[in-house]
Amino acid sequence: MRAVMPTLLCLFLPLLLIAEEAALPIGDIIKTKALVPDTDEPKKAAPRLEDITLYEMNDSVRVVVRPSEKVDFKYDLLAGNAKDRIYIDLKNGLTADGFTAPTVAADSFLKAIRLGKREEGTRIVLDTGKVEKYNVMVMDDPWRVVIDYIGARQAPPAEKKSGPAVAGPEKKPEEKQAAQKTAVAPPPEKKEKHFILVVDPGHGGKDPGAVRKNLQEKDIVLALAKTVRRIAAKRHPDIEVVLTRDDDRFIPLEERAIIANRHDGDLFISIHTNTYKASEIAGVELYHLNNRSDEYTDKLTRVENQITNTNSFLNTILVDMTMSLYIGDSQKFAESIGKRWQDTLAPFETKIRDWRKGALFFVLVGARMPSLLVEVGFLSNPREAKILQKDKYLEALATGLLDAVAEVRKKHILAKDRP
Repeated sequence: MRAVMPTLLCLFLPLLLIAEEAALPIGDIIKTKALVPDTDEPKKAAPRLEDITLYEMNDSVRVVVRPSEKVDFKYDLLAGNAKDRIYIDLKNGLTADGFTAPTVAADSFLKAIRLGKREEGTRIVLDTGKVEKYNVMVMDDPWRVVIDYIGARQAPPAEKKSGPAVAGPEKKPEEKQAAQKTAVAPPPEKKEKHFILVVDPGHGGKDPGAVRKNLQEKDIVLALAKTVRRIAAKRHPDIEVVLTRDDDRFIPLEERAIIANRHDGDLFISIHTNTYKASEIAGVELYHLNNRSDEYTDKLTRVENQITNTNSFLNTILVDMTMSLYIGDSQKFAESIGKRWQDTLAPFETKIRDWRKGALFFVLVGARMPSLLVEVGFLSNPREAKILQKDKYLEALATGLLDAVAEVRKKHILAKDRP
């Protein structure tokens, strides 16, 4: 009988549970059923490809890929002699349905952009021609992937002949000699190349930067940039100042270095103001382009975490190391400006916090010239917020900066000027 009891319980237990549920009030039954998950909830829409922007030059291209949201990705260079190509796989089911790739000009350094479906998302292929160096980095707000690559400089197209030459009467020796004399143009008059200083007023447009009361960073740095350009025209006419923006407009970070490159700049300076929670903190800081700092190591770690191909990681290091060509010159400019500002800003009792800091700011990456980022004061400090609105103070900043640039040019042969 003992052996039979478990069997009987197994048979009658479900019926007992059903009867117990039937005895529950209606409200309790509804609450119990409400705990069952709804399997008909709408699925989250797949990320999609929003935009591809090209910034083209004669021997390099920057390609900016913007999905609708942050996704996993991988990339690599596929070498094929003159038919190199870089691919980037955007994962997480990203779709490019309905997206049309940008048209590439026939004479562009970039040959084509192709899109293709992959099991995990979408592949973007850049047909590049021969790639010498390339780099991939990520930027936020909005999240996007930036691909830089440098290749062989394009030869100018050969002039087309209008038709077969028509033979004329044979010229006498003395006529040939006279024709040769008149055909040879005099050598062009040699002119000293102007030094191109590209000044980048940070932020702008929809991005005000640091804000304290009614004071906005974007307005202060634009006023300073214009002051640098005005004083250079009078005090250093051999220094040509180019601004990345001369009005209140928004320029993405990735476009600012491209502007400097297009002007074949000799020095790139991005101007900003600072802010801090403690209002007593004040002073000026200068950062020079440096890919050997701890911050650079951290960047490589972040990049490495996004890469599944060892060769891609190696290429990332190699292209960033090409910036080493300009590190020494960047340091020279930073030191000279810092020391000059110690003198020109002394009447304002401004502290020069440091000019020896190396950093790898996104706005500097890709600029093929010495590069600096300067923080000209703290808006969170009442005294500095006040003097940054004074013309005399902006003129002192501009004068010290320009005199320092002229001093470095006089004392040193810069990397861009070496044969």
